Amino acid sequence: MTIWLIAILPMLLLGLWGSIFERREWNGGICRENGLPWKYFDTDSQGGRGYKAGDRYCWISYPGIDTKQEG
Repeated sequence: MTIWLIAILPMLLLGLWGSIFERREWNGGICRENGLPWKYFDTDSQGGRGYKAGDRYCWISYPGIDTKQEG
């Protein structure tokens, strides 16, 4: 049981950290740097959605973060 915790816990923590980081970057659809709304421009080969606001870019890969804005 301990081996499983040692093996799985870091993966779960990294996934949680990644989701929190992307949610913070997304900021409800508004860029934190310039205050412009994120505009969808592309989807990469692994399903990540790309957004642009002025000269800033944001890539979202976790589900549920940008569901209301996907274009």
